[in-house]
Amino acid sequence: MFLNSEALLARKMILESKWNQQFLEQGRETLDMLKIELELKELKKQLRVQAMHEEVSRLKSEEDDINYIAS
Repeated sequence: MFLNSEALLARKMILESKWNQQFLEQGRETLDMLKIELELKELKKQLRVQAMHEEVSRLKSEEDDINYIAS
């Protein structure tokens, strides 16, 4: 499932808050918290990939503009 950057960031913030709350309650890292960390790692990866795709699109658009001006 593909989510936009805002949805991914919102999910990341929710998970970080959940992790923090569990740590405050448990006083130590639990298996559930490790699962949260794995999901956070995946969300961060998705955010980086989306940012990369957005940058590639921006660069292609600039290149198209330059080629249009040059022609």
